[in-house]
Formats: sequence, structure tokens, C-alpha cells
Amino acid sequence: MVSITGNGGASLTVHQWLQRTAPEYSKRFGPSMPGRQRQVLKRILACRTPALGGQLFECPDCPGFLYRYHSCNDRHCPLCGQADADDWLARQRARLLLPVPYFLATFTVPKELRMFIRSHLQIGLDLLFACSAQALQDLAATRLGAQLGMLGVAHTWTRTLIFHPHIHYLVPAGGLSPDGRRWVPASKFLLHHRALGDHCRTLCKERLLAEHPDLFRQVPSKVWKLHWNVGCQNAGSGQNALRYLARYVFKTATPNKTLLRLPDGNLRWDYTESKTGKPASIRLDPIEFMRRFLQHILPRGFARVRTFGWLHPAAKVRGNRVRALLRQEALLTDAEKDTWLAPTDADPAPTLQPLTKNETTAACNTPFCPLCQKPTRLVASWKGARAVIYPQSSVVALLTSDPRPP
Repeated sequence: MVSITGNGGASLTVHQWLQRTAPEYSKRFGPSMPGRQRQVLKRILACRTPALGGQLFECPDCPGFLYRYHSCNDRHCPLCGQADADDWLARQRARLLLPVPYFLATFTVPKELRMFIRSHLQIGLDLLFACSAQALQDLAATRLGAQLGMLGVAHTWTRTLIFHPHIHYLVPAGGLSPDGRRWVPASKFLLHHRALGDHCRTLCKERLLAEHPDLFRQVPSKVWKLHWNVGCQNAGSGQNALRYLARYVFKTATPNKTLLRLPDGNLRWDYTESKTGKPASIRLDPIEFMRRFLQHILPRGFARVRTFGWLHPAAKVRGNRVRALLRQEALLTDAEKDTWLAPTDADPAPTLQPLTKNETTAACNTPFCPLCQKPTRLVASWKGARAVIYPQSSVVALLTSDPRPP
């Protein structure tokens, strides 16, 4: 892996690189790939292809037809999830963002522990989630005298797709007093980062030893003597930090960006250096690129996004207490609004606005004609085939074969 510059070669999207690389990767490693990776890769390769079925539209005025193929809707797919991410961001802005400053706290682990977590992904990430959240709450209770509300999002990648598990927490700069009567604002910094790292390390050691003593023996002993890094930076109003976290709630590691194909057949991966903020790039063999991508596939059912403290759904009463203390409207369900917020004559009548082009498309669930820009009409639809035969039957055979010995 070396830094590179220069131009030349064709440009392909991430999804296209995965499609092109899958035959060779599956030929080399298909039978030995973890079942979860094989399953997810099969869905990604079929995304927005005839294999998953689709719909056929026609324009009343123009000749020809318009095809729209179904998406796989897998949370690891670089093609899917943008609309879901936008909806999630809109909901979280109303629920999470308060008129107070915010901090972004990031918990990481020493490199000596990363391969252990990669081998035991469910246990390792659950452990890091539980202990990092408890570390924040414990120190807030002793040094701030309040309970925090937190949104946590688990990431497993660096900007070059290397496996690097860490958890981001978006935290309001303050908390709810134990008696629930006061909002306790935090100082210029939320909590001391070194104390957070040391406490998280201790909690992880104790919990792993108590719950999984056999796995505890697999961890190098030096891990428990090293410093666990915690970054805690000011996030302003929280808007930008929440927007950043929303990018990867419904997709993993990378969006479907364009990657340059170099003359030697490798690809150029562009990224931004986190320390300097300057653009940089590396050369990756397509097989290595796919390996890096697949290692970030999460276990089935793993909750990447979790809330804690008075932001947890089960703590709705405390959450509304915080909003009342900050002079914000309570978050109520439709049934609660009908019960507690009776309509008044002073309420203004809603003003109807004409639908935009995008809103019209969403409302009728049909695309616009690319020639005349009028809504098309649905004329046919079909379901996906049981056996995916895309992009090559040999790839499917390797991805769907049972890797276990007879």
C-alpha cells in the first residue's frame, strides 16, 4: 500500500468494483468465506438488477419503456439506504437536538485488541458499547452530578477501510440531576478523556472475565495495561455531527462513490487525512479492496445505533422532563396529543403548498419520463428469481455452496 498521484484509467463505482471483483474473489476464497459474508455479498451483487425483479413504466406521450429494478435494502450495500438515512436524520433532529452545546466522544481500543473483536464481533462490539456507555454515565454521576443522554453509533473502519472498531457518542453538554428537577450544564469540556479511557478498560476487563472467561484468556495481557484512547471534542449544536453519523446508519464503510481504475488494474482510493485534513490516496488491489469491504459486515440483528440515559425510548418521562427544563415542547405520540393538546380556535389553518417534482414522484411511486419529464405509468412488474444468476453463475455457485465438509 503506497500513496499515489496521477490520472488515467476508467472510473467505476464501489458497487461496480464489487461486481467485477466478485468472480475472482469467490474463486479464491468462496468456500472459506464466513457464511454471513457470503450471504450479504450475494444480495449486494443482485441489487438493482433483474435478479431481484422490478417494474416496467411507460410514458403516455413518448415511445419506449423505463425499467426500475428492486433494491436489496441490505444495510451493507453501497447503493441502498440513502432515503432511509434522510428519514432517520429528520426524526433524530426533532428528538435529539436540544438548545445546548454538544460533544462528540469517540471510544477506541488498542490495536492488540482489534483482531480479537474481529473474530468475536457480536461479543466484542456489545462489550465495547456497554462499557463505554457505563463509563460515561459513571464519570458524569461523580464529576458532574447528573445523568447523561447519549446517542451511540458503532463504526468498524478507518478512512482506508482498515478494521478499527470504535463508537461515537453524541452527547448534550449537560445532564439531568438525580432528583430530576435541574438541568446541570457541563463545563468547557464534558469529562476528562484519560479517565474515561481507563474506566472503560477496567469495565471491559471485569465484564469479559465474568461473562466469557474462556475468551478472556485469548486476549493479550498487555491490553489491560495500555491506555485506551477516548477523544472528546466540541460538536457545536450537534447538527453536523448528527449528519455525519447518519451517513453510515443504513450503509457500511463507504457510499457508492467513484473510484479510478489505474492502468495496472488496481484502483485508487481517495480519502482525507484525519490529522491534517488534506486529500490523500492509496493504491489497492481489487481483491484487497473487497477483503477490506467484507470485513465490516456486521452480525445479523446487531444494533449499530443505540441510545442511553434519558434519550432511551424507555426513559421517555425523564426525556420530556429535560425538554421542559430547557423550555422545549414535549415529545408526544399522536394519541397523547389528542388527549392532552385539545385543538383551539386560535390554531391557524394549514396552508397547502404545491408538491415539488420529488414529492410528486414519491407520492405516486412512479418515475418521471426522462424525455418529457411527465409522470410515467406502471404497466408491469415481476418478482426476483429464486436463484440469482448475476453476474456469473460460477460466482453464485461458490457463494451459495455449503462450505461445511460432508
